[in-house]
Amino acid sequence: MRKLSKRHLTLRRLSKRAEADFDKLVREMKEQAKEDPVIIDKFKEYGVPLDEIDSVSVKFCPLDVSAKTKNEEIFLNEKMLADDSTVDDPTHYLIHELIHYLQQSTGKHNCKNDNADYLDLDTEEEAFKAQIDYKKREESEEEADEYVEGLLDHHELEGKRRKEKKEELMGEE
Repeated sequence: MRKLSKRHLTLRRLSKRAEADFDKLVREMKEQAKEDPVIIDKFKEYGVPLDEIDSVSVKFCPLDVSAKTKNEEIFLNEKMLADDSTVDDPTHYLIHELIHYLQQSTGKHNCKNDNADYLDLDTEEEAFKAQIDYKKREESEEEADEYVEGLLDHHELEGKRRKEKKEELMGEE
């Protein structure tokens, strides 16, 4: 059975979203992130105070991807807020992007690696693992599995490579 989050219920209630609604949603998502054990651990690992999440710029805007972090600012695709969106709760994307925020703001990870496929970049592996772990705990193992299958389909991974990457991302290695 699918568990609906507070943010998802908020999204369902809002048919016409004003700027204040976006701000409220972002605040709720940030509060949820600050309670997430993986995010708490990652902020400690990177030596960044958890309350810094409050000051991270997070905006919904038109994008050709689901989300991205650039110059320590997080951008989430506004299509996630559409009434017909397949994204029930965009918080898992925020979790992913907060990892990139930590990587960028501390300079502890090199965000460029031309020698690896996208899903093999250390920065992406770290962010996807946090995101998938969040989905497992907040939604379900099945929802996390479905997300990973879609991710692997999108990146056209097949065979042994697909199986290995799925195990790695799902924490089953």
